Amino acid sequence: MKFRFNGDADCPDWILAEIYNLSRLSSVKLKLLGQIVAQAIINPPLQMEKVDKLFVDSKLDTDINLKACIACLTFIFSSTIRFSCDSSALQTELQQLGLPREHSISIKKILDEYSSSLIDHFRSQSLKVNRLEDVSSKVDETTKCAVLSLSTTHDNNTETLLLAPNTVDDLLRELVNIKTKMENLKQVM
Repeated sequence: MKFRFNGDADCPDWILAEIYNLSRLSSVKLKLLGQIVAQAIINPPLQMEKVDKLFVDSKLDTDINLKACIACLTFIFSSTIRFSCDSSALQTELQQLGLPREHSISIKKILDEYSSSLIDHFRSQSLKVNRLEDVSSKVDETTKCAVLSLSTTHDNNTETLLLAPNTVDDLLRELVNIKTKMENLKQVM
């Protein structure tokens, strides 16, 4: 069976197994756990002391099932946002997987509450490149090549590139093309 929250693919077996463990929690505990997990996705780290308090009097094995339940909810939230699945469809699909109605409604409410923050978080994390700190260039007179030094914020790393004259011309032409395309896209949006 195909599920929209999983990109119209089959549900992973481990999610099916964890749905059973999630169903053993009360819907109130599941909602609290889901809120903690959603907050941890948006603003890490996960608040384990709050999670431990939730699981103290539950029937689950806290060593194994606690982490698995957190992983399951993280997967459900992130893949639902990734594949732009609406919360009503998620609720229906979780019920099809065997999660009780009250539990599915709890997860739907969490997703409704946190969806815009999750979307913003995932957008800020996608295609993330280390920020460029400094660029310096010079021409090596002996080889007639351009020497670029690029410094990034990650580990204060400096990379040095040696570019042949024809490579510099190609790079400049490509950058002008990219700039034009970006300006066109900006006008469309």
